[in-house]
Amino acid sequence: MKKMKKYSVIFYSLVLVFLVSCNAEIKLKKEKFNNQKKLNKCEVNQIFIRSELDLFQKDNQNLDSIIKTFNNEYPSLFQDTSLLRNVVFDENFNIIFDSVYVKFKNMTPLFDVINDGFCSLESYFPGQNLKIITLIDDDIVFTPSPPFNPIAYDYENNMILIQLQWFLGKNHVFYTNRRQPIPEYLTERYHQNFMPSMLFNRVASYYSLENNNTDLLTSMLNQAKPYLFTELMLPQLDDNLIFGSSQNDIDFFNQNVETIWKYILENQFLFSSESILKQHFIIPAQRTQIDTPGRFGVWIGWQILRSYYNNNDVSLQEVLKETNYLEVLNKSNYKP
Repeated sequence: MKKMKKYSVIFYSLVLVFLVSCNAEIKLKKEKFNNQKKLNKCEVNQIFIRSELDLFQKDNQNLDSIIKTFNNEYPSLFQDTSLLRNVVFDENFNIIFDSVYVKFKNMTPLFDVINDGFCSLESYFPGQNLKIITLIDDDIVFTPSPPFNPIAYDYENNMILIQLQWFLGKNHVFYTNRRQPIPEYLTERYHQNFMPSMLFNRVASYYSLENNNTDLLTSMLNQAKPYLFTELMLPQLDDNLIFGSSQNDIDFFNQNVETIWKYILENQFLFSSESILKQHFIIPAQRTQIDTPGRFGVWIGWQILRSYYNNNDVSLQEVLKETNYLEVLNKSNYKP
């Protein structure tokens, strides 16, 4: 009888461990579900300003008045009024505006998704009153190095700036008809579906602390924090939209993560600062020298943070501020 009692205690202990483990595994999923449910009661209404419509859909009689208003309300962005007037009549800018207008005549659906993200943000970091300004630039014509994320967060002036010419779809002539066509790992992201996640990826940097070490683990987790942040702000998005990649890349990561994680550990790369490791695992690329899509290490870093979040009594705010990455790794119990 005593023996039976002993086995019963062991059995119930195992059941308890199993239940705790199961609960830990769904913590992030439950929080995302709750965030989505809260959207129905959200009262956040972000301010969206379509500066390119106001300027380039111009009535010449009102143009000076429009420019003056922009200069008064957003002096840091529209400081030089004479230059701005020249831009409005510039041929390149008008060609760019025509393409942008065709694609983004109505941005209400996108703004609704972005506003939902700010509803979620209010639960974690209340009191944000950012202005979101869309605009166009001719950098699409002249830049030799296209941006990985064409959205800027101006902390000092409380503005988010979205360059619409970089969201016209991966096969747009602006990206393909160049002396040096833009690589697919970038143009894959140049679609409006990626705009909300890129925006919150930028916002995340304001709330995150980075470790200044140069080893691979530090780079993986520094760059992974915005993706954990973004998936909680935009819980309705799939992983490929959050990570800014193709679904094929996400499938590759999921199918090969065990092999690559073992490769990193066996070669003692985690705490190495060799620059070649950044090229293999951190830097965006179509294909790396180890024959994987770029940023595989960043994606693994995201999975480590997810595991750490699920398996510990920590808030999103605490994860974003945590810079003891060895402790994060140890406590994550990460096992691909």
